[in-house]
Amino acid sequence: MKNVFGYITVAAANSTDEARENADFVCTGKHDELLLQKAIDECQKQNKQLYLLNGVYQIDGFYDFGDGGPKTAVCVPNSWREFIIMGQGHEYGFRKSYDNGVTIYVNDSAFDSVQDEQVDVIRSSWTSRGIQNGASLRLENLAIILDNNRHKVRCVDLRRTDRAECKNVTFVGYGGLIHEINIGAASPDVAEKGCIALTMTDGSNYNYSNYTNVFAYGFDEAIQVGGEHVVCINCGAALSTYGFTFGNYEVNCGSNHPITMINCLDERNINLPLFGHYCGDSDGKGGRVIGGQEITMISYNLEILANPAMIPGGKFGSYMRELVPGSWKGNIDFTVQPAHCHTNTVDAQVWENDGSGVGIKTRNNCHKTVCSTEERLSYYPTHGQQVFDTDKNKMVVCIDVAKKLWVDFNGNPVD
Repeated sequence: MKNVFGYITVAAANSTDEARENADFVCTGKHDELLLQKAIDECQKQNKQLYLLNGVYQIDGFYDFGDGGPKTAVCVPNSWREFIIMGQGHEYGFRKSYDNGVTIYVNDSAFDSVQDEQVDVIRSSWTSRGIQNGASLRLENLAIILDNNRHKVRCVDLRRTDRAECKNVTFVGYGGLIHEINIGAASPDVAEKGCIALTMTDGSNYNYSNYTNVFAYGFDEAIQVGGEHVVCINCGAALSTYGFTFGNYEVNCGSNHPITMINCLDERNINLPLFGHYCGDSDGKGGRVIGGQEITMISYNLEILANPAMIPGGKFGSYMRELVPGSWKGNIDFTVQPAHCHTNTVDAQVWENDGSGVGIKTRNNCHKTVCSTEERLSYYPTHGQQVFDTDKNKMVVCIDVAKKLWVDFNGNPVD
């Protein structure tokens, strides 16, 4: 594998004998972040990409790279080209181990020297803003696993990456308990605030920002979605305080253009998604114009389980809400499964009744658009929902979700 055209190869301490004998760099299993950084720097010198062979890469420290950014285990240079970190393999499905495929494992002792600081595992070189700065990063076929979720850490921090692409990437916040916690067993502890799997870009992205098969389990905010021209396909989050948040981290650039999510899942999290302040554009004077960013969720899958043992902390928190109610715009269509071995339900609240979501056309995909009065009233409606009532023989629209108040097109209340 030495002299593989276009790649610098790295083997872990527990990679196969063949891999270790032929790799350009071989880690020892102690402070592997130092050798990984050396390999990254060599990629920059030789205009190559990084290829990680199957094995566990042990992270034992975080470092100040002198660029004004947070301490990080490894830092990817701004190359003015796509920098690729490619793994040889990735465990399929729900993560049940950390010794299969390529795993970057963050040991608890790595945090000893950083106290209560917010640190990163992987980030790009820090600049004043994250656009047009030469940073383009592609991550593929790897897992980042924390020994536990008790620290303030971003596993992947893309806030200073102009263009990002992540494919087949898994994040786990409870590596020390990974063999005990799975789909059908107990949940992990509630994560420390600031324990984050993925934070997206700084906004005003001129190029694509794609995330495919990205999953996170056991964090505070599992996936912090932000930026523009963002496409997430088959991404998901579970067993976290929030599976997804939107616009909930500081950005320096515009946040107007679309965020599109297709077939993404939000299961067994304490809260449904939070929509934050960073929605809209800069006002050109150091402040922001809040509102108007487009969010589209197509076939968004929710599991809101009644069994408290299935949720970290044992108690459901809040439905979807906006910190500035009515500021986000777009379309969300969804289904909700209320228990295992259960069909999707028609009687499911998804927004808090505080004005949140009024700017977003929201639809439960299990609701009919033509039905009887009895069936319509069995639905938990959404704001502005329209149904042709076959008993009333007319279209009706819901104008007050909390009161389940429906009116006809003349504004007259109907039962």
